[in-house]
Amino acid sequence: MSARGTIAVIGGGMAGTAAAYRMKKSGFQVTIFEMRDRVGGRMWSLQKGDFLMDVGMSAYLGTYREAIALIKEVGLFGEMSDLPAIGATMRGDKRYHFDYGKPISTALSTSIISWPSKIKAIKMLLDTYKNRASLGYSDYTKLADIDVETVKEYCSRALNDELRRYVGQPLVSGTWVADDEDTSVALLFWTIRNMLAPSVYNLNRGVMSLPVKLAEHVEVKYNSPVQDVTNTGGRVEVTSNGATQSFDGAIIATTAEPAIAMYQQMDENTRDLYATTRYRKLGNIALGLRKRPNDRATYYLVAPYEDPDTVAVIADHVKAPCRAPEGKGLLTVLLSHEYLERNTHRGDSDVLDYAFDRARKYYPDISTDDLEQYNVVRWPESVPVLNKGRFNKISNYTARIDRSSRVQFASDLDRIPGCNGALVSGQDAAQRLRDVLIRPNAC
Repeated sequence: MSARGTIAVIGGGMAGTAAAYRMKKSGFQVTIFEMRDRVGGRMWSLQKGDFLMDVGMSAYLGTYREAIALIKEVGLFGEMSDLPAIGATMRGDKRYHFDYGKPISTALSTSIISWPSKIKAIKMLLDTYKNRASLGYSDYTKLADIDVETVKEYCSRALNDELRRYVGQPLVSGTWVADDEDTSVALLFWTIRNMLAPSVYNLNRGVMSLPVKLAEHVEVKYNSPVQDVTNTGGRVEVTSNGATQSFDGAIIATTAEPAIAMYQQMDENTRDLYATTRYRKLGNIALGLRKRPNDRATYYLVAPYEDPDTVAVIADHVKAPCRAPEGKGLLTVLLSHEYLERNTHRGDSDVLDYAFDRARKYYPDISTDDLEQYNVVRWPESVPVLNKGRFNKISNYTARIDRSSRVQFASDLDRIPGCNGALVSGQDAAQRLRDVLIRPNAC
């Protein structure tokens, strides 16, 4: 089939590769402009010695229906693992493990919170259940009534300090690098609804296998940052590395600041969403160990009240096959936004030492002699902040998207952040651009 037209996709992350793949499937000739030497964006997997490290996004959720459907569509489902998830946390010096396959018995038997707090927690579960239909990736209009409190405000009003410290704070911090004093309570409900799952899903060759596979279907120009995008009305001009090319349409799939800088014609609706975006920093430190720690936890979600510098510690050798050889261990320590803000002057060796010290708090049987490989990444823009009122802003933005433009936008800014949100945003942008460029009843 001859190409229906030419499309530029700026940004080769999950949103960009999903959009590019859908446009290619619709018969367009697609070129991705990627500023790095790889696709995937914050989905990044790399091999170091015996260890396969996911140094950005860590796993797929069972509720990532669109991502799993696309994994099946492109032939990667045979490489997907589905393993039991055992959560853990600490209160003081004591460890608590949670089997998400047995949520009721685990909740009733755990002693991390008191029985009065367990009774109060029923209110939180009922509120989550009441809003379950809106806790997805498409429509947040019905969340208006609850998107008026922060997690801290909700816990203070409806729960208590114990539930805030050992449920509310660790859930939004450990999964979204978020501050409960700033974060909408709607995100807490979304997390309870979608992330406390009995299984952890992954691709055996790394989380970035999906965007890599999608990019195989289109042309990718690596090391090609885009300086300017101009919509002339009948064409879209894209300037990268001093050269300008003309396309029938474009999808801008970058983080907020580059999108604003490259597209001076950005409409006010999109500019308002992007200009008000804030990000949280995240330190991702992978530790390849000669000896596997003796702990059944898939991950520790850390209570900021107990350890404000650590977001989570993930046992990668448990979460998916092929991450470490039998008998060896692989941990990922996630360091908080606040830690990175305080330590911008410190080198990677200092950050590594601190991360290893944090890992030993949760896995005390490891020692520095066990360290075989490591990797340090500091993400300056890891997760967009979903502060109080943000769901309403996203809902208003979605209702007013310019669906007639030859330039569309895709990101994880217009829905729940992360892999699946970005993927859905990319597919939606591709559908809008397809509708613009393909006339009804056209051959």
